[in-house]
Amino acid sequence: MQEQIVQYFKNEKMIPLSESPNLKWEEAQKEVPRLTKGWFELSRLEPSIRLEFIRDYWFNALPYIPTFRGFIDRFFAKVEEVGMVAATSGIFLTYSLIGRSEFFLGGPPLIDDEIETLKGQIDFPLPEDFLKFFRIHNGFFKGGDTGIFSSGVLVEEAQRFKELETSLRLGNEKIAPDLLLPFYRSFGLDVYQCFYSDWYPDGGVGNVLCSLSEGTISDYRTHEKGRDYLAFSSFLDWLIFYMEEVK
Repeated sequence: MQEQIVQYFKNEKMIPLSESPNLKWEEAQKEVPRLTKGWFELSRLEPSIRLEFIRDYWFNALPYIPTFRGFIDRFFAKVEEVGMVAATSGIFLTYSLIGRSEFFLGGPPLIDDEIETLKGQIDFPLPEDFLKFFRIHNGFFKGGDTGIFSSGVLVEEAQRFKELETSLRLGNEKIAPDLLLPFYRSFGLDVYQCFYSDWYPDGGVGNVLCSLSEGTISDYRTHEKGRDYLAFSSFLDWLIFYMEEVK
C-alpha cells in the first residue's frame, strides 16, 4: 500500500483489508462492524482483478458520456492499485497513482433505497449524474482534502445554506443562499462547489464555486466556463476537473 496512504491514517487505528489475506469474514465483522460482505469479498480479490472490477463498475454505474468514459479510461490507466482500508474514520477504497504521491479515498456506496431516502431529505433538484455517483462512493476525496460530501454531511450542509442570513453576489446581482446546494468543500475552507438551481443547462443543474468568506459565486454566464471560472454544466464535468492529474 502506498506510503502516503499509511501516513494519512497514522493517527487512527487502521486495518489494510486488501493486504490482510488471512483475515476471515467472522474476524472482520468483529474488527470492523460496518464492513459489508460485498466489500469484504472485494478486498479478497487479486489486486489486478480488483482494479479492473472497480473500473468497470464506474463505467456501469454512471451515465454513458463519451468524454467522461474516455477520462475514466485514462484515469484508471494511471492507477497503480485499488486497495481497501478500515480506519477509525471509516472504510475506504484507496486509489493510488503510478509514480505520484496523490491518492483518492472513497466510502462505501449507497443502495438504491438509501439514494431515494436522500432525495426525500433534500428539497433541491439533485442531478441524476450526482445521484448515480453515490452508487460508487458515498463520500470521495483526494488525500488531505475535505472532498465530495457523504450523504449525511450533504443533508447537514444543505440545511446550513438554507439558514444563512447573508446574500451572495453573482456578478452585480444578489442571490439567496438557498438557491445553492454545496456538494464539495475545499480543504476545510469556506469554499464550496455548489449546484445552482437557477442554472439548468440541457435540463440538468449546473454547479458553481461559492466563497462564503468573499460572499461570491462564480459567474457561469461568461463564455469561459470550466476550470478557469469553476463553473460547470454538469457534475461529471466538474468531477473530471477534480480528478485530473495536478500539473
